[in-house]
Amino acid sequence: MWAIIPSFLYFYSELLQELIPFYFLEWLLIIVYIKTIYEIFNWYNDVWIITDWWVIALEWALFKTDSLSIEYDKIEWMEVEQDWFLDKILNKWNLVIHKFWDDSITLENALNPYDWVNLIEEIDEEINHIKELEDDKYDIIMEALWWVVENYLEKKISKSEKERINEKVISKIEKQEWTIDLR
Repeated sequence: MWAIIPSFLYFYSELLQELIPFYFLEWLLIIVYIKTIYEIFNWYNDVWIITDWWVIALEWALFKTDSLSIEYDKIEWMEVEQDWFLDKILNKWNLVIHKFWDDSITLENALNPYDWVNLIEEIDEEINHIKELEDDKYDIIMEALWWVVENYLEKKISKSEKERINEKVISKIEKQEWTIDLR
C-alpha cells in the first residue's frame, strides 16, 4: 500500500509530478521495498519450535536473535487474538502463551493457530500421562522396597528374639545344678 498509492498518485497527477522530482518517488519505493523485505524476513524467522518437552521461541531481529524455552509445565494458558478484521479472512492470528507470573510470549501472524494450540495441548497431556506413569513406577518401587524391608526386619526380629529365648533357656539350665538325663 505504501508503494502502490504514492505511485498511482504520482503518475496520474501532473501537479505532483511538477512539485516532486521523480527520484524522490524512486527513493520512497526503494525504502518501502527494503522495509517490506525486512518485515518478511522478520516474520518468516520468528518461529516456535515445538519439541516433546519444550516450546522454543526464536525471535529474529537485524542485529540480534532471542531464544526462549518454555517447559509445558510452565504454561498457564494459551490464547489466540486477532489484530484486525482481515486476519480472520487470511486465517492468521496472534498466538499467545501465558506463563506463570504474568509472563507471556507472542507468535505474531501465525497461520492456523488453533491447530497449534491443539498440538501443544495434546503434547502437554501426553507429558502429564508419562509423568503419572513415572510416579506410578516410583510408588511401585517404594512399595516393593517397603515389603523387602518389612520382611527383613521381621526375620531379623524373629532371629534376635529366638536368640534371646535360647539364651534365657541356656541361662536357666546353667543356673540349675542338676541336669536332665534323657537315657
